[in-house]
Amino acid sequence: MNFHHLRIFWVVAKEGSLRAASQKLHLTQPTMSTQIHQLEDALGEPLFLRTGRRLVLTAAGRMTLEYAEEIFSLGRELESTFTQGLDTHRHRLHVGISSSLPKLVARELLRPAFQASPSVRIVCHEGRLDEMAVRLGQHRLQILLSDEPLTGEESHRATSHRVAESGVTFCAVAALRRPRMSSLSDCLATMPLLLPAPGMPLRRSLDAWFQRRGIQPRIAAEFDDTALLKDFAADGVGIAPVHTVAQKHAQKLYGLKPLGIAQGLRTEFFAISAKHALRHPLVSAILEQPLLRRTEH
Repeated sequence: MNFHHLRIFWVVAKEGSLRAASQKLHLTQPTMSTQIHQLEDALGEPLFLRTGRRLVLTAAGRMTLEYAEEIFSLGRELESTFTQGLDTHRHRLHVGISSSLPKLVARELLRPAFQASPSVRIVCHEGRLDEMAVRLGQHRLQILLSDEPLTGEESHRATSHRVAESGVTFCAVAALRRPRMSSLSDCLATMPLLLPAPGMPLRRSLDAWFQRRGIQPRIAAEFDDTALLKDFAADGVGIAPVHTVAQKHAQKLYGLKPLGIAQGLRTEFFAISAKHALRHPLVSAILEQPLLRRTEH
């Protein structure tokens, strides 16, 4: 692919016509049209349809525009890095956060990076683990935080470092707490429970733990977003499972007080870095932190 042709396509797509793009690029319209056709031949798909005097992107054109936006955005960032100096780059960190990782835990994992540099600038991107892994492989992220390691094909291009572990504490607002309940099992069997959606790492661990304990929970709601789960718990809808490393923050932010710890249940958290990539100093601060093992009794 000729990236000069891609840039011409990008400008034409943003301007909406060859005429407007020619004024911006100082190129003739026939020259630009020829080079866009060459890009279409390289990709094997038409990128524009002509509607009157305007050019309208095809489905392939819209996809190509998305990639072009990312490519030239990275180019501007590269230029900015060297213009402002490499020291600026060393204080900026692009972090991917798996959508299943609780935000309170993500904050704990990122704390060493904030402590490492007073001028740190962290840019957080959230999404599914597989989506974030692709970005990591493209060097658009410098590290990826998750509650499960990478597996499959992506695991060959990245390393999953276990940087923390935690127990799980069941919490509820004061209005739901029942003094007559003699055990956590009684609470879980009779009171409404809020759980992560099926398939999420914490949910899989909880389901296995319930089965081992012979507990049939009364599930009131399930959530893809663990922050939303805590919002509902704060409203008194049900009991929430909270990673013990973040339990104090959950109590402070949501008013959730502990009912009891899930004995024998441990969860792990991972910082995933791309193989063969230069180690960013702020990544080192995250990877070299001591494992988070809090007192949980």
